[in-house]
Amino acid sequence: MNSKKHKPLITAAAVLIALAASVFQNVFAFDINENSQEHYELEQQASEYEQQLDDTEKEIADKEAESKKLQQQISDLSKKITQSNNKIKTLNNEIDEKQKEIDEKLKAVEDRLNALRVRLRTIYIQGDTTSLEVILGAKDFSDFMDKAELVKNLSDYDNRLIQSLQSEMEVISQEQKKLRSDKEAIEKEKTNLENNKNKINKLNEDNTKLIQELKSTKTTLEDEIKQNDERQKVLEDALAEYNKELSEQLKQKRQQEKLAKQQQKSQQIQKKLAEQQQRDSQNPEIVVPATEDDKFLWPCPGHTNLTSTFEEWRGANNHGALDIADGDVYAAKVIACYKGTVISTNTDCTHDYGKYESCGCGGGYGNYVMIDHGGGKVSIYGHLSAVSVVAGQEVATGQLIGYVGSTGYSTGPHLHFELQLDGVRYDPLTEYE
Repeated sequence: MNSKKHKPLITAAAVLIALAASVFQNVFAFDINENSQEHYELEQQASEYEQQLDDTEKEIADKEAESKKLQQQISDLSKKITQSNNKIKTLNNEIDEKQKEIDEKLKAVEDRLNALRVRLRTIYIQGDTTSLEVILGAKDFSDFMDKAELVKNLSDYDNRLIQSLQSEMEVISQEQKKLRSDKEAIEKEKTNLENNKNKINKLNEDNTKLIQELKSTKTTLEDEIKQNDERQKVLEDALAEYNKELSEQLKQKRQQEKLAKQQQKSQQIQKKLAEQQQRDSQNPEIVVPATEDDKFLWPCPGHTNLTSTFEEWRGANNHGALDIADGDVYAAKVIACYKGTVISTNTDCTHDYGKYESCGCGGGYGNYVMIDHGGGKVSIYGHLSAVSVVAGQEVATGQLIGYVGSTGYSTGPHLHFELQLDGVRYDPLTEYE
């Protein structure tokens, strides 16, 4: 049987959700403990049904094999009974033939007796009445034969004739007796065969009846298993619906908590950013004076820790930029690494917090500044919390252009610093060797 293998009572995910259900125990009318208990009991019951079904199917197979053997025995006995009937028929024919021979011999005897009677009349006429009275007083042929021996007047011919008939009759009688004995033995054997066949037929009938009862039991068990499966499906669907609602509640709760934390953090970082901007208000243009040899300056003064390098492999490509971050990097000043013209900015991303998926702002850069330094070189400063310049503005080396943040596709506060030459990214560290 292709029976169903029952699923575990509750999946690991369902268990974890169920453990959190205490938070929402008044939200749903669903009783997870009652559901679990009933599911467990159904699993136990299903296991018992499956075992009973396996036992029943095995017993049906055994009984069907036994029935096959009994039917073979019945077939063999039927063949033997047919053979016995054929033998009896043959013997009956042989007995009939012997009877015909006996009848013919008796007729011959009768003819011979008629001849003797003729001669006995002659004897009577001649006056030998003593022998005649003896012979004519015989009760039957056998008695006649016995008395005839006493008749001394019969000729040698008559004596030889009577002896010959007597001998032939004895042979035929013995043959007929043997045939009847053989017939009786075969009839007895046939009776025994028929008795055995009747017994085996009875066994086969009882076995067939038992097979039908077992098949009825099997059908009942299969129905019970089907109903058990259907009930388990109802419980599992109810549990799945409960877990779905509970998961949604937990998701909403986490989102609310996350939003609250983000709002709190946003307030903190906005306060920090405001303080930083207040401190920079007296000298907003130039943060770090340009060097006399006119080299590139580090874009985030005071923060040099790299959490990602240019060569860091990310999927099918390398990172292609530097990520600058440390525990105090948020709201740190970002300066133009070299003089040039601001060719593009983005300031509309408000998702200034760590995340594990892109918010889509600024193509993943979030708030950013892009500066053209001439000679095909361009610098990009991504994930800024605030931008201090506008597109088309000329900036000097070291001029304040914004503040570090976590906008765009950013898992936490850091500065994404990228350099390109003729549209191709190159390692920014080569500018600081």
